[in-house]
Amino acid sequence: RDLKDSRGNELTMQPKQGSALLFFPALLNGQPDDRTLHKGEVAVDEKMIAQMWIHEKDYSPVIPEGNSHEAAIDVIQAKETELGYKSD
Repeated sequence: RDLKDSRGNELTMQPKQGSALLFFPALLNGQPDDRTLHKGEVAVDEKMIAQMWIHEKDYSPVIPEGNSHEAAIDVIQAKETELGYKSD
């Protein structure tokens, strides 16, 4: 299921300033493409990620019951303080 390079090795990307990784998480018919499941490695120093979602058709997000941005604010702020991004 993992994508392979031309030699048959698992496809990986090494970060390089100014580079980007673009992939499409669904097939043309809108069905999710399991080959695009991915994970990020732990950052040694600092890691920045930006995501942009473009939908060809109307889209309504589904949020699991009990989850919300508001519910995460306190946890996120505590983590920011712990990591030194913000002071109390």
